[in-house]
Amino acid sequence: MKWLIAALSLVSVQAGALTLTTEDYPPFNFSTDGGKTMTGSSSEIMNEVLKRTGIKATINLYPWERAYKSAQDDKDTCVYSTTRTEAREKLFKWVGPLVSDSWVLYAKADSAITISTLDDAKKHTIGGYQGDAKTVFLKEKGFKIDETMKDEQNVKKLDAGRIDLWVAGNVSGPWIAKSNSVKVKPVLTFKEVQMYAACNLAMPDADIAKMNDAIKAIKADGTSDKFLKAYQ
Repeated sequence: MKWLIAALSLVSVQAGALTLTTEDYPPFNFSTDGGKTMTGSSSEIMNEVLKRTGIKATINLYPWERAYKSAQDDKDTCVYSTTRTEAREKLFKWVGPLVSDSWVLYAKADSAITISTLDDAKKHTIGGYQGDAKTVFLKEKGFKIDETMKDEQNVKKLDAGRIDLWVAGNVSGPWIAKSNSVKVKPVLTFKEVQMYAACNLAMPDADIAKMNDAIKAIKADGTSDKFLKAYQ
């Protein structure tokens, strides 16, 4: 079941309202109408946060690197769903966690590739997308990543045999593969992470606290689980 989010439609809002930036990253945040509305489990949670706090917001759908940079550079701006990493910790104020994720290396379903450790994968060509936390992590570990601008391109390259492995999330990977009619299999899960809304450092602490309190309430009353199940 898909829940469309009218509260995050692209409309003019009063000065000083919150701006949310995001990317197409199903099933957490994505659009089926060119960005007029956003759906996905993280989008549902963010919309519920806005409703409970009374914070007004608009949303901009961008390629990931632009969405991320906007939250770094522009006041009253948050980007979601953002993996909270040590390198990013001091760059933002954090709201969440929204959802959990696992980082997985995928191969084609009929591939003979088997790996036991992450280092075993260094001999293979791995596809990732530019600016993504998974790609950055592997590059910092010395992996050479064949980068694309969108994850859909990676699964197509995997299907065509242009890459051996594809790094993706344990939820997003199967979703993207199925959407592109590509059969994949996980060969290694190598990291567990949580994703947040990452907010500009100029965001008022009071607003950050209100949103985090709303997140806690959403989890406590089962609303968050409802949204997550809707996009499994």
